[in-house]
Amino acid sequence: MTDDGARARLEAVVAALEDAQCQRLLDWAGSMNAQVPRARAPGSSIGPLAELLHISNQGATDGHALYKLDVLPDILNPHGVLHGGAVYTMVDYSMGGAVMSMLPPGEICATIEIKISYLAGVRGGVLTCETDIIKRGRRVAFLESRVTDDAGKLVATATGSFAVFRPGE
Repeated sequence: MTDDGARARLEAVVAALEDAQCQRLLDWAGSMNAQVPRARAPGSSIGPLAELLHISNQGATDGHALYKLDVLPDILNPHGVLHGGAVYTMVDYSMGGAVMSMLPPGEICATIEIKISYLAGVRGGVLTCETDIIKRGRRVAFLESRVTDDAGKLVATATGSFAVFRPGE
């Protein structure tokens, strides 16, 4: 396929996207090339995956994080229940946010492991994930998360560990 052919196919696909989808595509392209116009700066969004799954950061300070997930039809499984991967992803973001809230400039974190237990199915509403660091070592942070529904019912719990390091280490 010629370069013009690829460009024409891309333009046709972009024309069919909604505005929010176009912004995600711009942000993704901007992560590969800083010269992409109208791409948001890295770090101005919690990430395209979170946006796709309707996850929002409600705040993270002093080793505590609060994230929310709007349960919408596009993230339900074929049985009409929220896909467990969406809950897991919200927990992962929340744990990362809690760790990042405690790190000095120049340090970052990455997931080592997360163990999640699903306690109830969810079909709608908004889920809330509260995460706390339970122990912070020099190189590893240990965390706990609780996920509740609109009524305050516990729908999932998780524990996890995150590596703490400087980029390039």
